[in-house]
Amino acid sequence: MMHLKRAALFALMLALPWALHAQAIPNGSATADDIPRWEVGLNYNYFHANAPPGQCGCFSLNGGSGTIVWNLTPAWSGVADVAYAHANHVNGTSQNITIINYLFGPRYSRRRSSRFVPYAEALLGGAKENVNFQFDINRNAFGILAGGGVTARLKPKISVNIVEADWVYTRIPNALNNRQNDIRIATGVIFNFGVK
Repeated sequence: MMHLKRAALFALMLALPWALHAQAIPNGSATADDIPRWEVGLNYNYFHANAPPGQCGCFSLNGGSGTIVWNLTPAWSGVADVAYAHANHVNGTSQNITIINYLFGPRYSRRRSSRFVPYAEALLGGAKENVNFQFDINRNAFGILAGGGVTARLKPKISVNIVEADWVYTRIPNALNNRQNDIRIATGVIFNFGVK
Protein backbone atom coordinates (compact mmCIF):
# COMPACT_ATOMS: atom_id res chain seq x y z
CA MET A 1 0.00 0.00 0.00
CA MET A 2 2.94 2.33 0.73
CA HIS A 3 4.20 1.84 -2.86
CA LEU A 4 0.84 3.03 -4.21
CA LYS A 5 0.95 6.16 -2.08
CA ARG A 6 4.48 6.92 -3.27
CA ALA A 7 3.48 6.35 -6.92
CA ALA A 8 0.47 8.67 -6.59
CA LEU A 9 2.64 11.34 -4.93
CA PHE A 10 5.26 10.99 -7.69
CA ALA A 11 2.58 11.37 -10.41
CA LEU A 12 1.22 14.47 -8.67
CA MET A 13 4.72 15.95 -8.50
CA LEU A 14 5.16 15.33 -12.25
CA ALA A 15 1.89 17.11 -13.06
CA LEU A 16 2.41 20.07 -10.69
CA PRO A 17 4.87 22.11 -12.84
CA TRP A 18 2.44 22.10 -15.76
CA ALA A 19 -0.43 23.16 -13.52
CA LEU A 20 1.58 26.20 -12.44
CA HIS A 21 2.52 27.12 -16.02
CA ALA A 22 0.54 29.79 -17.84
CA GLN A 23 -1.57 28.81 -20.84
CA ALA A 24 0.75 28.86 -23.84
CA ILE A 25 -0.10 29.79 -27.41
CA PRO A 26 -0.60 26.56 -29.37
CA ASN A 27 1.40 25.69 -32.49
CA GLY A 28 -0.13 25.30 -35.92
CA SER A 29 -3.77 26.05 -36.62
CA ALA A 30 -5.23 24.92 -33.27
CA THR A 31 -6.29 27.81 -31.04
CA ALA A 32 -6.80 27.94 -27.29
CA ASP A 33 -10.57 28.07 -27.91
CA ASP A 34 -10.38 24.68 -29.69
CA ILE A 35 -8.85 22.92 -26.68
CA PRO A 36 -11.26 21.58 -24.05
CA ARG A 37 -10.33 22.11 -20.42
CA TRP A 38 -11.54 18.58 -19.48
CA GLU A 39 -11.96 15.38 -21.50
CA VAL A 40 -13.82 12.32 -20.20
CA GLY A 41 -13.27 9.15 -22.22
CA LEU A 42 -15.03 5.78 -22.28
CA ASN A 43 -13.08 3.04 -24.06
CA TYR A 44 -13.20 -0.59 -25.10
CA ASN A 45 -9.90 -2.33 -24.20
CA TYR A 46 -8.22 -5.45 -25.55
CA PHE A 47 -5.34 -6.80 -23.45
CA HIS A 48 -2.72 -9.29 -24.65
CA ALA A 49 -1.44 -10.61 -21.33
CA ASN A 50 1.24 -12.98 -20.09
CA ALA A 51 0.18 -13.19 -16.45
CA PRO A 52 0.68 -16.98 -16.04
CA PRO A 53 4.30 -17.58 -14.95
CA GLY A 54 6.82 -19.45 -17.06
CA GLN A 55 6.89 -19.30 -20.82
CA CYS A 56 4.51 -16.95 -22.60
CA GLY A 57 1.26 -18.66 -21.66
CA CYS A 58 -0.25 -15.62 -23.33
CA PHE A 59 -3.98 -15.00 -23.35
CA SER A 60 -6.45 -12.22 -24.09
CA LEU A 61 -8.67 -10.15 -21.83
CA ASN A 62 -11.48 -7.79 -22.82
CA GLY A 63 -12.88 -4.88 -20.90
CA GLY A 64 -13.25 -1.16 -20.70
CA SER A 65 -11.62 1.93 -19.29
CA GLY A 66 -12.48 5.43 -18.23
CA THR A 67 -10.12 8.38 -18.53
CA ILE A 68 -10.22 11.91 -17.23
CA VAL A 69 -7.85 14.34 -18.95
CA TRP A 70 -7.20 17.82 -17.58
CA ASN A 71 -5.61 19.96 -20.30
CA LEU A 72 -3.22 22.25 -18.42
CA THR A 73 -1.63 23.76 -21.55
CA PRO A 74 -2.20 23.01 -25.24
CA ALA A 75 0.62 20.43 -25.08
CA TRP A 76 0.53 19.05 -21.51
CA SER A 77 -2.27 17.32 -19.61
CA GLY A 78 -2.78 15.40 -16.41
CA VAL A 79 -4.44 11.98 -16.90
CA ALA A 80 -6.32 9.57 -14.65
CA ASP A 81 -6.98 6.16 -16.25
CA VAL A 82 -8.93 3.29 -14.69
CA ALA A 83 -9.14 0.08 -16.75
CA TYR A 84 -11.02 -3.19 -16.16
CA ALA A 85 -10.32 -6.42 -18.06
CA HIS A 86 -11.60 -9.98 -17.64
CA ALA A 87 -10.92 -13.43 -19.12
CA ASN A 88 -12.78 -16.70 -18.52
CA HIS A 89 -11.25 -20.18 -18.87
CA VAL A 90 -7.69 -18.94 -19.41
CA ASN A 91 -5.79 -21.27 -21.76
CA GLY A 92 -8.51 -23.93 -21.53
CA THR A 93 -8.50 -24.13 -17.74
CA SER A 94 -11.19 -23.21 -15.24
CA GLN A 95 -9.15 -20.18 -14.21
CA ASN A 96 -10.82 -16.76 -14.49
CA ILE A 97 -8.81 -13.53 -14.19
CA THR A 98 -9.98 -9.97 -13.57
CA ILE A 99 -7.45 -7.12 -13.65
CA ILE A 100 -8.08 -3.49 -12.69
CA ASN A 101 -5.42 -0.84 -13.38
CA TYR A 102 -5.62 2.63 -11.81
CA LEU A 103 -2.93 4.91 -13.21
CA PHE A 104 -2.11 8.64 -13.16
CA GLY A 105 0.43 10.91 -14.83
CA PRO A 106 1.29 13.34 -17.65
CA ARG A 107 0.27 13.30 -21.31
CA TYR A 108 1.93 15.21 -24.16
CA SER A 109 -0.31 16.11 -27.15
CA ARG A 110 0.91 17.41 -30.52
CA ARG A 111 -1.80 19.87 -31.59
CA ARG A 112 -1.02 20.80 -35.20
CA SER A 113 -4.68 20.90 -36.17
CA SER A 114 -7.90 21.09 -34.23
CA ARG A 115 -9.17 17.78 -35.64
CA PHE A 116 -6.48 15.06 -35.25
CA VAL A 117 -4.34 15.04 -32.10
CA PRO A 118 -1.60 12.44 -31.54
CA TYR A 119 -0.49 11.98 -27.93
CA ALA A 120 1.97 10.09 -25.73
CA GLU A 121 1.67 9.38 -22.02
CA ALA A 122 3.49 7.79 -19.10
CA LEU A 123 1.32 6.80 -16.14
CA LEU A 124 2.08 5.31 -12.72
CA GLY A 125 -0.19 3.74 -10.16
CA GLY A 126 -1.46 0.33 -9.22
CA ALA A 127 -2.97 -2.89 -10.45
CA LYS A 128 -5.42 -5.22 -8.75
CA GLU A 129 -5.90 -8.84 -9.79
CA ASN A 130 -8.58 -11.30 -8.78
CA VAL A 131 -7.96 -14.94 -9.78
CA ASN A 132 -9.90 -18.11 -8.95
CA PHE A 133 -6.92 -20.47 -9.34
CA GLN A 134 -7.55 -23.30 -6.79
CA PHE A 135 -8.95 -20.61 -4.46
CA ASP A 136 -9.75 -16.93 -4.81
CA ILE A 137 -6.67 -14.71 -4.82
CA ASN A 138 -7.07 -10.95 -4.57
CA ARG A 139 -3.82 -8.94 -4.91
CA ASN A 140 -2.69 -5.33 -5.35
CA ALA A 141 0.61 -4.29 -6.95
CA PHE A 142 2.55 -1.50 -8.64
CA GLY A 143 1.78 -0.64 -12.29
CA ILE A 144 3.21 1.50 -15.12
CA LEU A 145 1.72 2.39 -18.50
CA ALA A 146 3.61 3.92 -21.44
CA GLY A 147 2.04 4.50 -24.83
CA GLY A 148 0.00 6.83 -26.95
CA GLY A 149 -2.63 7.21 -29.58
CA VAL A 150 -4.61 9.55 -31.83
CA THR A 151 -7.88 11.34 -31.15
CA ALA A 152 -10.17 13.05 -33.67
CA ARG A 153 -12.71 15.81 -33.01
CA LEU A 154 -16.16 15.04 -34.44
CA LYS A 155 -18.02 17.97 -32.87
CA PRO A 156 -16.97 20.60 -30.33
CA LYS A 157 -18.24 18.45 -27.46
CA ILE A 158 -17.48 14.95 -28.85
CA SER A 159 -14.25 13.32 -30.04
CA VAL A 160 -13.17 9.75 -30.67
CA ASN A 161 -10.09 7.95 -29.44
CA ILE A 162 -9.26 6.38 -32.82
CA VAL A 163 -6.64 4.05 -31.37
CA GLU A 164 -4.42 3.89 -28.32
CA ALA A 165 -1.60 1.35 -27.92
CA ASP A 166 0.07 0.91 -24.52
CA TRP A 167 2.64 -1.23 -22.79
CA VAL A 168 1.39 -2.06 -19.28
CA TYR A 169 3.90 -3.36 -16.74
CA THR A 170 2.67 -4.68 -13.39
CA ARG A 171 4.29 -6.37 -10.38
CA ILE A 172 1.46 -8.73 -9.40
CA PRO A 173 2.76 -11.79 -7.47
CA ASN A 174 2.68 -14.89 -9.70
CA ALA A 175 4.92 -17.39 -7.83
CA LEU A 176 7.76 -17.02 -10.38
CA ASN A 177 9.04 -13.52 -11.23
CA ASN A 178 6.15 -11.27 -10.11
CA ARG A 179 6.23 -9.32 -13.41
CA GLN A 180 3.72 -8.92 -16.23
CA ASN A 181 4.37 -7.20 -19.57
CA ASP A 182 1.01 -6.67 -21.26
CA ILE A 183 -0.13 -4.85 -24.39
CA ARG A 184 -3.36 -2.83 -24.30
CA ILE A 185 -5.23 -1.58 -27.37
CA ALA A 186 -8.11 0.84 -26.75
CA THR A 187 -10.68 2.79 -28.73
CA GLY A 188 -13.67 4.82 -27.63
CA VAL A 189 -15.55 8.08 -27.33
CA ILE A 190 -14.47 11.30 -25.58
CA PHE A 191 -16.74 13.99 -24.14
CA ASN A 192 -15.18 17.47 -24.12
CA PHE A 193 -15.95 20.06 -21.43
CA GLY A 194 -14.94 23.69 -21.21
CA VAL A 195 -14.53 24.19 -24.97
CA LYS A 196 -16.08 27.19 -26.71
